[in-house]
Amino acid sequence: MTKWNFREEEYYDSILTDSLEIYIIELPKVKKYSEGKKLDTWVNFIIKSGDIDMGTVEEPLKKAKKVLEEISQDEHERYLADLREKYVLDQNNLVRTGYDCGFEQGIKEGIEQGIEQGSKKQLVEIAKEMKRKNYTNEEIEKITKLSKEEIEKL
Repeated sequence: MTKWNFREEEYYDSILTDSLEIYIIELPKVKKYSEGKKLDTWVNFIIKSGDIDMGTVEEPLKKAKKVLEEISQDEHERYLADLREKYVLDQNNLVRTGYDCGFEQGIKEGIEQGIEQGSKKQLVEIAKEMKRKNYTNEEIEKITKLSKEEIEKL
């Protein structure tokens, strides 16, 4: 578990507020590094909020349970929560399927293909100019590396 709070950028010792802290808990590691009953109670609430005996917990956890129930009853809030969850799942899926990597690879290949086509077009223009100046097809083929068929079409 790590604890974070908001600090002033230039004056690092100045904390914005002592009433707001962020705790990051890696749920799979909780049992291994459990810090006691208080943390265990919160983790159990996060994992399975409906299975906790609310008569034995402290007031902050009761407040959290009440807010969760209020949000769960509000159809609009549930809809927003579902959209947030869908977005996170979609983003994770994009990464897993390599969409971003494939997109970058596609751009790279497209650029390479464009360069190739541009080079080919330039060679054709050079070959046309050589034909106008009465170079033989063999000379044009040797200099431009174009095929006999391509040169004859010019």
